[in-house]
Amino acid sequence: DKVMSFDMGGTTAKVCFVEEGKPTTSYDFEMARMHRLTKMSGLPIKLPVIDMIEIGAGGGSIAWIDRTGLLKVGPKSAGSDPGPACYAMGGQEATVTDANLALGYLNPDYFLGGEMSLSPQKARAAIKEKVADPLGLDLLKAAWGIVQTVNESMINAARVYTAEKGKNPKGCTLIAYGGAAPAHAYYMAPRLGMEQVFIPLGAGVTSALGFLVAPLSYHLVRTYITPLQELDLNQVNQLFPEMEREGVELLVNAGVKKEDISLIRSCDIRYAGQVHEIEVPIPNRILKKEDIDFIQDSFEKEYLIYYHRTNPGYPVDCLNWRVVATSPKPRLNLRRFPGDGRKLEEAIKGTRSAYFPEYGDYHECQVYDRYKLFEGAAFDGPAIIEERESTAIVGPRGKVVSDEYLNLNIIYQE
Repeated sequence: DKVMSFDMGGTTAKVCFVEEGKPTTSYDFEMARMHRLTKMSGLPIKLPVIDMIEIGAGGGSIAWIDRTGLLKVGPKSAGSDPGPACYAMGGQEATVTDANLALGYLNPDYFLGGEMSLSPQKARAAIKEKVADPLGLDLLKAAWGIVQTVNESMINAARVYTAEKGKNPKGCTLIAYGGAAPAHAYYMAPRLGMEQVFIPLGAGVTSALGFLVAPLSYHLVRTYITPLQELDLNQVNQLFPEMEREGVELLVNAGVKKEDISLIRSCDIRYAGQVHEIEVPIPNRILKKEDIDFIQDSFEKEYLIYYHRTNPGYPVDCLNWRVVATSPKPRLNLRRFPGDGRKLEEAIKGTRSAYFPEYGDYHECQVYDRYKLFEGAAFDGPAIIEERESTAIVGPRGKVVSDEYLNLNIIYQE
């Protein structure tokens, strides 16, 4: 029921909490944040957004030594041009991708499915010059230090994010996608109290896929500020139908059948005097006097979820009345990969020496071709699973099970 979405690409890492299939949302996103840097500039704009945290941690994030001699990773990135040193395109900085390559996690001949070759020599040279020598470390410890540092940055960001939302990541499943997340998720999840990692097929393009298959929807809002107990029901019963007609018209013009459109009502409500409101569901019907108490009860239930306490008897204010008009979720015809008597040995590409801290050194492990797995394929770590857009790393405690769509479930064993 609870998962944490973890997207790590080339420049940033993003974390979002999803409960019962619904991501945490917010209407308090500030479109322009320049006022934090320059006085009297920037304009806060409230928009409906997925509430998540984002930090400068990705495959291109640069490792550097600060003035106190501590290793830092990011937020500055080598980008795609010139890119990490291992791209051999002129980049001189040691990055997370360089560290993953030096640790044996990445196949230099299968980057982007073999369309691009990486240079382990340039990766090692950059790590030695920028990190190992200044800190007096050998190359292995320097490379693992880079990975540990970026992992800790993402772990700490996830902890802050969940704490601020009153959530607990313990017991959640970590869904890892993006080009880099599958290589880092295994060692991050236990630090957050999680016991399972889920890596979808096509992890490197999952974010784009999600955008393409998301149902078309429109968010409409009208501001009517009033104490709940003084609510003018006639005005509200006019606002909602107006917004619903507008939302239906927009979707019909976009090609959605009128009978397939769903309408969801809500209101931003807060205790009088507060500066933050929460979104409360509103019944999809003509509101009557008895619905005022129903809305009050719904607000207190939502408030309890967010803040674990309520203020009974304290006046409540309504601010913004909202309607979400949405089309049906598109049906996905995903390809299935049944077992049909196939053998796991057919998916083994070979072996590779990679670093696993449990062994204290490089360790020979099997490398699997993601596209040759099948439903029910199961194996223990340590292991490396390669696909075109990303590489999954599984340590010795991990047990990997593939489902019929080649999604990977990684479970931690004692």
